[in-house]
Amino acid sequence: MSVANLEYLFHPRSIALFAAERVARTIGGMMAKNLFLGGFDGPVMPVHPTETSVHGVLAYPSVDKLPMPADLAVIALPPPEIPPLIAQLGARGTRAAIVVSPDFDAVGADEGAALRAQMLLAAKPFTLRVVGPACLGVIVPNRGVNASWSHIAAADGDLAFVSQSGSLMTAMLDWAAVRGVGFSMLTSLGDMADVDFGDILDHLALDADTRAVLLCIDNIADPRKFLSAARAAARLKPVIIFDAGRHEPAEAAASVSSLRPTRAEAYDAAFKRAGLLPVPSLADLVAAAGTVATGIRITGDRLAVLANGRGVADIAANLILEEGGQLAPLSTETMTALDSVLPRTWGRRNPVNLFTDASATRWKNAIGPLLADKNVDAIVAINAPTAIGDTVEAARAIADRLVRERKPVAAVWLEESTLDATRRIFAERHVPVHEGPGAAIEALMQLVRWRRSQDMLMQTPASSPDLFASDSNQARTVVQRAVADGREWLSETEAKHLLASYGISVVPARDAGSPEDAVQAATEIGYPVSLRVRDSGKPGTARASVTLDIDTPAGVDAVARRLARTFQERNPGVPLPGFIVRGTIDATHRHELRVGIAADRWFGPMVVFGQGGELSRILRDRAVGLPPLNLNLARRMIEETHVCRLLQGYGERPAAQLDEIAEVLVKLSQIPAEIAEVAGIDVDPLLADGEGVTVVSVFVRVAPNTQPAEARLAIRPYPSSLEKRVTSRAGKELLLRPIRPEDEPALHAFVLKQSSEDRRLRFFSHIKQLDHRTAARLTQIDYDREMAFVLFDPAAAEPEMLGVMRISADPDGMRAEYAGATRSDLKGLGYGRLLLAEIIAYAANRGVREVWGEVLAENAPMLGLVRSLGFSVAKSEDDPSVMIVTKPLV
Repeated sequence: MSVANLEYLFHPRSIALFAAERVARTIGGMMAKNLFLGGFDGPVMPVHPTETSVHGVLAYPSVDKLPMPADLAVIALPPPEIPPLIAQLGARGTRAAIVVSPDFDAVGADEGAALRAQMLLAAKPFTLRVVGPACLGVIVPNRGVNASWSHIAAADGDLAFVSQSGSLMTAMLDWAAVRGVGFSMLTSLGDMADVDFGDILDHLALDADTRAVLLCIDNIADPRKFLSAARAAARLKPVIIFDAGRHEPAEAAASVSSLRPTRAEAYDAAFKRAGLLPVPSLADLVAAAGTVATGIRITGDRLAVLANGRGVADIAANLILEEGGQLAPLSTETMTALDSVLPRTWGRRNPVNLFTDASATRWKNAIGPLLADKNVDAIVAINAPTAIGDTVEAARAIADRLVRERKPVAAVWLEESTLDATRRIFAERHVPVHEGPGAAIEALMQLVRWRRSQDMLMQTPASSPDLFASDSNQARTVVQRAVADGREWLSETEAKHLLASYGISVVPARDAGSPEDAVQAATEIGYPVSLRVRDSGKPGTARASVTLDIDTPAGVDAVARRLARTFQERNPGVPLPGFIVRGTIDATHRHELRVGIAADRWFGPMVVFGQGGELSRILRDRAVGLPPLNLNLARRMIEETHVCRLLQGYGERPAAQLDEIAEVLVKLSQIPAEIAEVAGIDVDPLLADGEGVTVVSVFVRVAPNTQPAEARLAIRPYPSSLEKRVTSRAGKELLLRPIRPEDEPALHAFVLKQSSEDRRLRFFSHIKQLDHRTAARLTQIDYDREMAFVLFDPAAAEPEMLGVMRISADPDGMRAEYAGATRSDLKGLGYGRLLLAEIIAYAANRGVREVWGEVLAENAPMLGLVRSLGFSVAKSEDDPSVMIVTKPLV
């Protein structure tokens, strides 16, 4: 349901409270107190069957006796009473409920699940949204809504905090109360029977009161929905996330040699792919909260340290380097300016030592040059207590100097006795104060990593047509035949045929039924070869030793007959399964890698890359990514590993072709997106050197699967099934397909070929060209919520975009806004009509109920086109120069 009716949850006009004093006395009493004293300016109506008042407020005996419908109901009743109450509330007009009752499973897990289902069934006819059960509640300070049983109030601010756990929410409230940090909202989701993290993120993405989002999760109910919502939110504001369940029990964790990702690996990969900033601990989340709450933004990782002591300054400098940051190189002008205000022995370096006798004036004079230095992206100011300097006056001097300054500064004031005073001083200037250098640097570097992540996700991947060329039908036939035979594993020959169908280079292998067939296969492959008895394809099931480096037909014949005799001796009466003949490759001086596809129980198939060979059984050096990948994402995976440094070359091993390794990862990621029956792929080793990459050994596990391949993926892959040839009005054959990230250069060229007037009509402003971030957002779309069809001439020598039409659906998928254009020199050919008709048909097929758009009133051609396709046209209530066009699809 996503954001449907969530406005009644966070912005109610009236609230009804159930079980204020009757059941769960402590919870009900605290909720009544919070609601009555929170400052809500609408009616709070207690409902109680016997009491005439609650905390001095008139109570009503039942839902039907309420003087008005309650937008929001807050419920702390025994679970069996809740489903019928939800039905009554829905019928009366209530559209949101917070169920704090914790005892749904008290009589058994099955009974609790049944009660939750009954509750949701009662809510469904009214689209009544339910938070909980078993939650702490919801707090919206700027609306005076404290629908929680927290004993700590929240101050107004622009941080949003969302967790499943109520205890983590109260811990955050306790931390914030001491530091004066405020919130736009806090929500405890509890069991997430209905409203989940994806719903809340969709709401917060467009919430003008929220500057940054903090998430603390235990599990994700709907991974694809969550990632779509997270990606949309993270493009607009920082979203920092802590996975409270990241450390699995020992019995659940994968072994070092297993390809299966751990929960921490899987969740972190998903978070990074969505543009979120994952942090490893609650302490890091708190540190991040203290930084983002001040609203600072950081553009780079060059940090300067300013401290009243060399020891603490050097500690901070080392921490910056350990966290992956840089010590900012101070400019000549900065050095000269500092020479004039610091003792001669200050060192002329970063970190800057103010000495232990630093006065408030010295602090103020020294930070000025650092603020002006363009080489410095952020400053860490550290004050250690001394017998001479006044820490409070130093804090005041720094705070006064930061008026109207935009450069990020993190303060570390280590004197405990004056900490409250310094916090208040810095809070007035929105300067984050941390308890130590490590916390300050980690918080700043979190923002740096978030910025890096956003920039990485916005990079334009290189266009490589071969990357998308595959014979998936042939590969699917091989896999489905094995499934039909009841097998769990492909043979080596079949597995390599699968990879080769996707353009991945393999050491050839052939099946042979007899020694004569083995000789023929070896001749086709080329000598030398290896030979072994055919096995099931499952790792560790080879029936006899492999004989290597056989370089003559006679040798193959002799070895085959010897292996056959050995097999019969060990398996009397069992038919010989045949042989596998494999080509050989010299692995000397080549890098051994391990790549594959492993199923994760939360996010489905995942791509794994890391060290291969025997070392992979000992060292867990690998990266995990969500399919589908592009070349940029694949390179990022490679760079996350230690083996990446070895791939630069060392000793007698040459540097490997990283681009070719990345291409293998991209191609591997296509397989689970297209063939549902592929359950796992383990390539080990993948040999890499300066000439390229080759698969030596691969195991492929298969399993029956009735759902579409793409349904298993947490991110909807590029929908290649939508590619098709279309015919224009003039009979010209064109290629219509969904847009891809690699289309950014073509989109830039398309916009440049439009006339200035057409660009104004399309973008509602005078632009000459698109900037990179805008173009990236228009080409790197979420296929689950958006679609853009582009038109190309397949006969052209160079691919040129002729037109583009897109829709962007709301989180509920009910309405979708369209926008598009054709090239100015191609008007009148019917391309716009063709594209708009195709995107409308796509929207209808996806279940969208209405397509709408904004068109300038002077854009007569577009208004004529939409009218001819059945759109209604009306003036915008907000801007008479804009027409709102709508077309119902149901």
